[in-house]
Amino acid sequence: MMREGDKPSSRRLGRAGIMVVAILLAVIVLVFAGRNLWHAEELEQEQQTGVKEHDGAQRTTEKAE
Repeated sequence: MMREGDKPSSRRLGRAGIMVVAILLAVIVLVFAGRNLWHAEELEQEQQTGVKEHDGAQRTTEKAE
């Protein structure tokens, strides 16, 4: 176990906890923003080409007549 002198102060533990939470939130926000940007690019490409490729199968966005 840790000796009494080796234990971090409660203030330092609080800062470490805040940093961990901040890093996790930053990762979540970056993944969310990146996914939205990717989706916007996919949507733009689908509108230009008329081909949907979400599930790997190519389908046209226009209904067959």
